[in-house]
Amino acid sequence: MAQQIIIAPHSGFCGGVESAVNRALNIAANKKNGRVFLEGELVHNRDVNEQLHGRGIALLQRNLEIQKEDTVIIRAHGISPQRRFYLEHFGCEIVDCTCPLVRRIAKIIEAHSTKPIILLGDRDHAEVEGLCGYSKHIYVCENLAECSQFIDAMQQSSRSDERNHRSINFGETNDGILVCQSTLDMDFLEAARNLCGKKKFSVKIFDTICEATRQRQLGLRMLENCDAVIVVGGKHSANTKRLYEKMKRKIVAVFWIENTENLAEINLNSYKKIGITAGASTPQSVLRNIYGKISKK
Repeated sequence: MAQQIIIAPHSGFCGGVESAVNRALNIAANKKNGRVFLEGELVHNRDVNEQLHGRGIALLQRNLEIQKEDTVIIRAHGISPQRRFYLEHFGCEIVDCTCPLVRRIAKIIEAHSTKPIILLGDRDHAEVEGLCGYSKHIYVCENLAECSQFIDAMQQSSRSDERNHRSINFGETNDGILVCQSTLDMDFLEAARNLCGKKKFSVKIFDTICEATRQRQLGLRMLENCDAVIVVGGKHSANTKRLYEKMKRKIVAVFWIENTENLAEINLNSYKKIGITAGASTPQSVLRNIYGKISKK
């Protein structure tokens, strides 16, 4: 049975990730003295990180003594101001590969740092952890229920939040902002916007979902008539996770894999129309290899 294979538009590497990876590889290739370290995984993709490690770029261990001749590359997800200050005191070269869109979110938070801030996103994600360093008044909401609870608390004027290990004083007005992780599900942001309206909660909402995430999520529409969909990306990749979760709401047979090695675990013989999409940290070479493997079956 001939199979039809459809690749969703805008799948794979986004411009920010590609720029960060190329920059890191160029630094490693031209480094004369000292070591090259990554401050956290540059991107959440195992193949990319193995490639970087093969070029002599190592993950920076927290207790490592950095030398002046060393170079530290800041991950695309960014870091907190406190962590940057710590790195700077070693006098080493710091190369900032933070995604420009993440920098934009940080600037918005910094500009409103004295106000209560709702940050929609994954509490333990590297991007969110870094952004939380820009204000002492951030509450991270991972789902709509948490967002609703927080709004209720704000409308009651004050709350001590143990989950985020900080106290937030809201004052007598709803003078706060709402931002979101750059790779957030667009439906979550829209639901939060509607929730604010329903609760008559006056808050300034910043749509900080990056265009690459938006394009990849919208591209899933082309795969809704497929019998099965393969989502390609790292297991720690937030934007890949969103693609998988959104597709699972449409199609039962959705498989999340990292590379061609995982294809052996999936039986695709019974599916006539197969869709493929990939997160923004997935190299085009991995996407092409997966397409080629399926085509030859």
